[in-house]
Amino acid sequence: VRGVVGVVTEQSIGSGFIISDEGYIVTNYHVVSSGGPVNIITNGNIVLTANVVGFDSVRDIALLKVAPSNYNELELGNSDNLQVGKKVVAIGNPLGLSFTVTEGIVSAINREGPNGLEEYVQTDVSLNPGNSGGPLIDTSGEVIGMNNFKIGNTEGLGFALESNAIKSKVNELAGKTLV
Repeated sequence: VRGVVGVVTEQSIGSGFIISDEGYIVTNYHVVSSGGPVNIITNGNIVLTANVVGFDSVRDIALLKVAPSNYNELELGNSDNLQVGKKVVAIGNPLGLSFTVTEGIVSAINREGPNGLEEYVQTDVSLNPGNSGGPLIDTSGEVIGMNNFKIGNTEGLGFALESNAIKSKVNELAGKTLV
């Protein structure tokens, strides 16, 4: 998916996704929290420098910005419409393997995250280091979550921040309605 990007700092590798042709990108805050330059790698292997517009460490979300261009942005869906058992795919850069796609289903909704908020989608999609910040996409092609964490050394216990939580936080960080 063209709207998915790699997010690289001196300390970490993660994933992100473009939400507007103004150059706004969403990722996990823990991917960029070390400070320093943030590079974005597009699916065409173009490297762009990003600025951190803002972040929320509680929800582990960061809003980045690169120069405006004709990007293929991803649409944020309505996570209130999520149903257990629906197919989803995660796209990201696990262990630096660019633009890897894994498939699974929604295992549960409204799960409580480490922040105490019930804003997480539980999936059985395979998540690995580097998937953080990448989109969880439903069969209609809409982003219904941002891959965030998995539990320990388990298989099939991945969690993504719900798209509606992303929408409200992104608009707040941007100071305008982006999504």
